[in-house]
Amino acid sequence: MIARTTSRPVAARLAAALLALPLLLTACAEDAPAPEPAPTVSDAGGAESAGGDDGANAPSDGGGATAAPVPQDPYPVTPAPEGFTPPDPCSGEGAYYVRVGETASPELPERAGETLTVEAVGIEDDHAQLEATLGDGTSLPIEDITLGETVTVDLWTLSVTSVCADTGQIEFDLID
Repeated sequence: MIARTTSRPVAARLAAALLALPLLLTACAEDAPAPEPAPTVSDAGGAESAGGDDGANAPSDGGGATAAPVPQDPYPVTPAPEGFTPPDPCSGEGAYYVRVGETASPELPERAGETLTVEAVGIEDDHAQLEATLGDGTSLPIEDITLGETVTVDLWTLSVTSVCADTGQIEFDLID
């Protein structure tokens, strides 16, 4: 009978401690600063569309807002294919154009609910200096790019068709 009397208070104290634990953890979590997420590199949706990571191991942002991972270095440029003969500069052949200090016109189409704005920062010799801004406000430069070269920025691939230093205009096509 003594063992039975002793075990009930111990069990009651254990149950009370287990019930109080979530409250204690919640109070501690509210006082602690949120950890900084590790920077990641975008694969332009490749892993997701190729059946890669299902997101189960992705860190939570704690609020339901999701931002596309963005590389920290300039967006890399793919050189023109071997044997490519560039068109004459200032040819007016691009579907989109951008003047130095302005953003591309017409606006690039929205993809998967996201937007992209391309701004011309400058022109050096026959190379355009562009900056890409995603819909979440993240801006990164694009490596210097010239005729026939392409760059992939998240869901968009741009191909430069003209770099005209005389007028400060760059033209490009959007590759689907």
